Amino acid sequence: MSKQKQLSDQSKLIGEHPKSGLFFDWFECEDTFATTRKKHRKLINKGIESTTLVNNLAQWIIKHHFTEEREDKIKKKKQILDKHKFAQSMVGQVRFPIESVTTQKGNLAEIILAEYLTDTSGLETLVYKLRYNPNVEQSMKGDDILLFEKKNIQNKVIMGEAKFRENKDKKALDDIIKSLSSKNLPISLSFVSNMLELEGKTALSEEIDDLITKLHNDITPITFVGFYFSELTAYQTIEKNLDSDNDNLVIVSYSEDNPSQLVKNSFEKALDMIMN
Repeated sequence: MSKQKQLSDQSKLIGEHPKSGLFFDWFECEDTFATTRKKHRKLINKGIESTTLVNNLAQWIIKHHFTEEREDKIKKKKQILDKHKFAQSMVGQVRFPIESVTTQKGNLAEIILAEYLTDTSGLETLVYKLRYNPNVEQSMKGDDILLFEKKNIQNKVIMGEAKFRENKDKKALDDIIKSLSSKNLPISLSFVSNMLELEGKTALSEEIDDLITKLHNDITPITFVGFYFSELTAYQTIEKNLDSDNDNLVIVSYSEDNPSQLVKNSFEKALDMIMN
């Protein structure tokens, strides 16, 4: 009988890296040597076809910024108006940032982290917070990522913080570690509960309300995940400087050859999908 593979500390907290699908094709993954103060998952683009990646990222951008109802309304509007009139009518109505490059970068980092953790952990995003941002040109306040086990809300929560840096920066890592201290609880649970209530998901909303009490009483465990999206050598900053007393913290680094260009191409493609 063959020996069962022992899970890394990173995999115990956020699940194993996918063995098939987009993330498998996209990322070379390494769970580096873990200690009680350093748990780092290193992701590097291993050469996925650029068009494939941009198309998938664009679809995620739309998914995270638009409700299905909103998408349906836009499709119907397209059918009624000719292309020129449709484009004019949509000015100011597209729910992802067009002008703010900084916000685009931050939003895409959050989106990638949410989709990756959904795949690895099996937990779910219950509320896509970017759909409710009152000012799409600015980053939305609150927790970047909250994932839940939908069948048992009280079982586990993943709380994530995402940072984009064109050039690697130790301060960004320090900010992630500070934000994801084990003493910090999610601050957006009331927002999640309210949005679920507005969507008619009353039972889930009530479970989130119960969860707030359990988290304050240390009954439900939280896994903390920092996402560091930057240049090709970004992982070196993590390996050299990651030091946290939060034993439930994993830092996931994503090293990309030209991260700013990837963000630009992805948002341009998302806009093109909406407009054409």
